[in-house]
Amino acid sequence: MFVVGPQLTRSLTSAQYVQTVTDPTATATFGRRDVLGLLDQTQLQVTLRANAVLTPHVSVQVFAQPLLASGDYYGLGELSRPRSYDFLRYGGRTSSLTYDPLLREYTADPDRDGPAPSFTIDDPDFNLKSLRLNAVFRWEFRPGSALYVVWTRQQLDESSPGQFDLARDTRALLSAQGDDVFMVKFAYWLSR
Repeated sequence: MFVVGPQLTRSLTSAQYVQTVTDPTATATFGRRDVLGLLDQTQLQVTLRANAVLTPHVSVQVFAQPLLASGDYYGLGELSRPRSYDFLRYGGRTSSLTYDPLLREYTADPDRDGPAPSFTIDDPDFNLKSLRLNAVFRWEFRPGSALYVVWTRQQLDESSPGQFDLARDTRALLSAQGDDVFMVKFAYWLSR
């Protein structure tokens, strides 16, 4: 038996939380600036299952789940007042927003030359490539007695934040460093 379950998700979130900055000059929002951004997110997940019964006493099961996900944040800003959906987008007429690509951080000044201090925001863009794999070999060498051999592998790569590219991300996932775990279980039934 072999089962493949792909799932592709695209979403645009208009107010995704990024961070909170304490600022006593932000009196309209109780001394806090909750930084929000628009998030353009793409996610591809595939679930693979394979079960093979080689003989009545030997079987192999494999489960693999690759995941490719990226998120691009833009339009960073804050709520202009509580209980509203009105935003002050940084970089407009009354505020400024600059980006340092070497440090991968933004510097925001919510009121340009006003009394509010500027602050930094780590670039929230992400690109996650993950693989989880489990394989189980079972051999029942006599009734009630069995040998199990299990292999688990996990791989992770986070390069190219904010950009989704199926071919590049798949290559990066397949070449990513991984952690392997092998386990053996031996069960022997003692009879009288």
